[in-house]
Formats: sequence, C-alpha cells, structure tokens
Amino acid sequence: MRLLWWEPMTNYRIIKVVLPVLLLAGCATSEISAFKEASCLDVLAQFDQHADDLGIVDAETSPVAGYRFLRANRNSVMLKKRLDGDDDGVADRVGLWRDWIAQMRGLDRETRTSIAARMPDALDQEAARAEECANQLADGLIPSSFADLSRAVFVPDDYRDFQRIAGFYPLSAILAHFGYETWKKDNFPSFHWSADQLWRAGDWIDYRVMDKDATDVASIAGRDKGEIPKDAFGQSRPDAIQLRLLAQKYAPVFRIKTQDSNDRVGMPVLPGAGQQADVDVETPVIFYRLSHTRFDGQWLPQIIYTIWFPSRPAKGMFDILAGHFDGIIWRVTLGADGVPLMHDSIHACGCYHLFFPSSGLFRIKAPEDGDIRETAEMPAGYLTAAQVRHPVVWIDAVSHYVLAITAAGDAGKDRGSVLAALEPERLLTRLPYQDGNGVGSLYSDSGFVPGTDRAEWIVLWPMGIEKPGAMRQWGHHATAFVGRRHFDEPGLFDRYFVPADD
Repeated sequence: MRLLWWEPMTNYRIIKVVLPVLLLAGCATSEISAFKEASCLDVLAQFDQHADDLGIVDAETSPVAGYRFLRANRNSVMLKKRLDGDDDGVADRVGLWRDWIAQMRGLDRETRTSIAARMPDALDQEAARAEECANQLADGLIPSSFADLSRAVFVPDDYRDFQRIAGFYPLSAILAHFGYETWKKDNFPSFHWSADQLWRAGDWIDYRVMDKDATDVASIAGRDKGEIPKDAFGQSRPDAIQLRLLAQKYAPVFRIKTQDSNDRVGMPVLPGAGQQADVDVETPVIFYRLSHTRFDGQWLPQIIYTIWFPSRPAKGMFDILAGHFDGIIWRVTLGADGVPLMHDSIHACGCYHLFFPSSGLFRIKAPEDGDIRETAEMPAGYLTAAQVRHPVVWIDAVSHYVLAITAAGDAGKDRGSVLAALEPERLLTRLPYQDGNGVGSLYSDSGFVPGTDRAEWIVLWPMGIEKPGAMRQWGHHATAFVGRRHFDEPGLFDRYFVPADD
C-alpha cells in the first residue's frame, strides 16, 4: 500500500519495508516472530539496516547520533539554544522540551516515510512497529538528558574548508567577487523596466494555482475557528490540509518568458532505477513546503515554492552554466498578522539569492557590506503593498533568472496562462518509476539531483561548495560563493533587516 500525500502528517503510516533476501522463504515466519519481541532500539536498528542494505538514503536532514528516532535541521539547532538560555548545558525552559523533541521526531518520521515508501515488497507490520517504537523512545526522553542530546544535535554546513585552502580562497574569492558584480550589473536593470518593456521582451506564459481569492484565513483554519495551532516555541503547526490551503493563498504567479520546452514548468519523473530524471512539461506542478524563521524575537512561518524546468540550454560551446534540469525556489515569509513580510528567491542550485522585502522592513548595515562577501541584494528595492500580497515573478528564458516583480493586474492584461497543480515538495523523495518497478527519489544519497552537474565547478571549486551549479535537496543550499550562508538559516533575516518602525 502506498502513502497518500494528502494524509495529515500526524497520521502518516511508514510503509513499504522489505526484509533482505536472506530472510525470505521458510525462515520468514520465525524472523517476524523474533522481530515482534525485539527491543525498540533493535527494531529501529533493523529498519535502518534494511535501508542500508538496499542503498536507500534521504539526506534532507541530519541524523542525531545515539538517537535513531530523531533527526535535525538548522531549526532544531536554534531551538535547543532556546531551551538553554544561559548556555550552561542545562535545559532552563523545560516547558519547551516536549516540542523540541516533537520537532525532531517529526523530521525523523518524514525521513522514514520517504525511505519506507522506496523499499520493495513492504511489510506494513514492521514499518508500523518501527514508527511505534520511535514514538515510545521519544516520549521517554526527559529534560535531564538535555546535555547529552544537545551535543548530538548538529547540522554540518555545506562548505568544504579543505577546498578553500587548496584553492587559495583569499585570492580566488576576489575573482569570484568581480564575476558576481558583473552578473549584477548585467541582470539587475530589468527590475526597473516598465510593464511595456517587460511585455515586449518576449512571449510569456503564466503558471498559477487555483483561484486564491476563495481561500481566506477563516476557511484555512475553519475547524479551529480561525486559529492555526502553535507549539510552545511559537511556531505555527498547521496540519496537511491547512498547509495546502496556506500554500494556495500565498502562491505567486510565475510569469515565464518561453522560447521552447526548456522554459516550461513541469513534474520531475523517474523513468526507472538508476536512470536520469526528466521533467514532464505536460504536467505543470508548483511544489510547496513549510519552514520557519526567527526574526525580531518571533518565529514566523515560511511557505516555500519550487518549480522545475527540463534544462538550462547552452548559449554556446563554452557555456559552463548550462545543464540538465533547472529550478527556481521562491519563499514567502509571513508576518505575525498573516501578511507577507518578505519574499526571497534562489535557483535550485542555491545560486542567485535575491531579497524582496516589504516596506515593513528596513535594511541595516551587515558585516558583509564592507567587504567582498556576498550580502543581501535587493534589486527591486522595497515592494509595494500590492506586490507583497499578489506578486508576479517574471522569469527569463534559458537562464531562468528572475527579471522583475510586479503586482497581479498592474502589468497589462494576462496573456497565456496555465493552471498548475500544487503538490507537497516531499513528494519528490518518493516518486514511482515510470517503468512500474518500484519507487525512487529525485535526490541522491548526498542530496543532489543526479545528472545536473555544471561545468562551472572548474572555476568555482575553490569557493568550497560541492558541485557548484548542481540542483540540490532542501537543507543543502549554500547561497554565497564568497562568504558563508545557507538558505535555511533560521536567523538569516536578523542579519540584514529590522522592522521598519524600530
């Protein structure tokens, strides 16, 4: 039985777990009986061994050493700091303990769900027992174990210092800096073009989700009278239905200059095991996920949207940026009042990080502003209220660079328009093979989309980023070649912005 993507997260069943070949035939009954009697740690160890034997890995989050039932992301690391206010290794705010554990247990549940879905000939009983055991072990953790657990909650960054040392980074970074400055000079002027200039630049197709005007906050959370639950930290915890409706409400219109099929939005598909993924442009999809950022002392929800293109075609024989697959990630950060406070974007490689703040924010001087490190670029300045609430994201052909941000309805009448499906981004870690022989992931065991490497690594490897230009899984987007920055850093905005009324 296959997992249904629309089931609420709390009701996920981890399915499709197979016993290794050595446990087949006559020994199966006795092995299953022994499995039932095993300790919970042994149950999880056996589940993990099955995944290892089959070579199934999900690299989105980091294992917590010594705690098989938990996984961590960069938010987990910041949350632990909230528990230990004086940094003495003791949990001072024990009221936050259970929700910290629940956050990491939820990440582990998502990972096991994706892994289990890819295991052939599943035994549902084993999968259900593994999930039950993981919950039992998490429930058994108490605040006195904070010191031990907090040391194990660690997420490595996506920079390789040895590459920077070998590549004489202090010198090579200067060359990369001048290259980035040239790119900005070539590409930022379009953010100040008029509507007529934009329309005349080419043929455009809009990709949008269903009518968002029908999706108001009351209907999003109707069953709890307009309130989306929050945990003890203050992070919003919508269920799967509420999150989908939020994603409908805040989705931008992607307006794409279209020259050929490489500029059309589609659905990533896997032909078969070990084969290179493709993008089916006959099935346009906008993917979404939830995250949180901590800004000005509050946790704010973020809706992240991703679209995929078949490729970035080469403009010439020596185009080092060209390659298979291309993607845009657009993030909406909501203020406490539910109105977007910030939009920002990257390509799916982590490159070209651009910030589009509302007038409710004020850009402060950041440490990077005084040297060659990449900083928060605002090519469109502060967005108007209409642009913030109903953004249209203009995307160039071939390069798929973001060209401009306008408000829906203020750039002339809509022309070609496509209604795109809205799907959870996690779906990409459990895609059925088109040949019917199982389920796979778009991503490799190291968090890359196989076959999307770019030749730019030849000149950019000294920047310390593995496979620069390759498409990446969430949690692995290093966004600065010169400097050090990740797209999913929960304290990122505090580095560059304060509320405008401060």
